[in-house]
Amino acid sequence: MSKILVLAGGSVKGAYQVGVIRAVMEAGFRPDAIYGISAGAMNATYLVNQLGIQELGHEALNFEKAARDLCDFWANNIRNPECLALRRGTYDLGLSAIRKNFEGLLDPTPLREILDNTIFTRNLNASSVGLKVGAVDIINGSIVYADPTYEHFLDYVMASSAIPVLMPTVNIGGYKKMAFQDGGIRDVAPLNKAIRDGGTEVLCIACHTREISGGYFPYGNLLALVDRVMDIAVHESLNSDIDWAIFRNECLPEDGSPAKEGVLKGEKRIKLKIIRPNHSLHIDMQEFDEEDISYLMLQGYEQGREEMKDY
Repeated sequence: MSKILVLAGGSVKGAYQVGVIRAVMEAGFRPDAIYGISAGAMNATYLVNQLGIQELGHEALNFEKAARDLCDFWANNIRNPECLALRRGTYDLGLSAIRKNFEGLLDPTPLREILDNTIFTRNLNASSVGLKVGAVDIINGSIVYADPTYEHFLDYVMASSAIPVLMPTVNIGGYKKMAFQDGGIRDVAPLNKAIRDGGTEVLCIACHTREISGGYFPYGNLLALVDRVMDIAVHESLNSDIDWAIFRNECLPEDGSPAKEGVLKGEKRIKLKIIRPNHSLHIDMQEFDEEDISYLMLQGYEQGREEMKDY
């Protein structure tokens, strides 16, 4: 395994990532594996699913077509907030608090139905392109990178996108002692995992700018407040993930030879490319529409084309 596409988390901002993916594939990048977290896990899984369909049909792998399929998937299935999750009623929330079985402010059943209707283990396992998605075990605090050979793999994909407080904990296979949530709690961009797994060329597509944007937001709105707090946490974690990968490279010999001493002894520089928005992506998680999704995809596509010109 050498070329790895890393797809960072970003909730609905994952639409921007989709546009970049299309540009990256059109530029000729052909990953051996795709690693994803949160929205990136969804995008990674769908891409590998489409590639698996091609291989089952004995077709030559067409990454550009898989990327276009992903764009169509977002355009056709993620048109408004209700396509992803439904708000729980005040009565249900109050009852869950009393019974101590809180299941999140939102019900993600619509998202699960989309996954169940479009992603199939047979397709994923047929693909020669590897896939790993990260989700956090909230009982022991560790992060697990699941691949399609894992039983109940789609549960891990759902868990990778289960934003704390907003969405319920996902019990893998229904087992209460296997409780997982958003991989972004630990690892927003799985660059470390990709490099440790032997990636020698890693291209990462993030959904957040280097500097977080300010401005007023309705912090009295609980959904908006939770979304903002998570956005800040994700932003800082993402910067740490990217800074680590860049710093690691800079500490290694420029000529590509292995380091002769120190904690990086024996390791080599990799080809590393980071694509992230130049400007903050503004989208209201509670009120977006088809036009917002299309605009984010277009932003990502245009920036992706620009970034890949000299790659």
